Amino acid sequence: MLLTKRNEYALQSMILLARQKDGNPLTAAGLARTLKTTPAFMSKIAQQLSGSGLVKSKKGKGGGLSLSRPAQRILVRDIFASVDGTLSVSACLNEGRCKHHVCPIYPVLSRVQRDLDRKLNSVKLATFV
Repeated sequence: MLLTKRNEYALQSMILLARQKDGNPLTAAGLARTLKTTPAFMSKIAQQLSGSGLVKSKKGKGGGLSLSRPAQRILVRDIFASVDGTLSVSACLNEGRCKHHVCPIYPVLSRVQRDLDRKLNSVKLATFV
């Protein structure tokens, strides 16, 4: 399992928003410049973060994106889920059991998934600020 570019840019943009001490919003275009990605890609991520309620957006002059709640109340899991859904170490875990009759790796993958879930449920955005 690899984190996607969407996951990485979503987390990085949320970190930048959390570091805004003055509360001024940042634009998607500004985030794209800072993170060295395309404005279109960052706009899509911003829409997903906004749609999931993690950021709020303000249109017009002086507008942009800001966190919808304090960084201490935002889990990294929620950031990742907003752009890519739930992280899974294996597709077979999503189905509850693999299609093979005997799967020697399922118990190991299941433990790895539980560890990943536990970690993602405990790491807050504030950890990176």
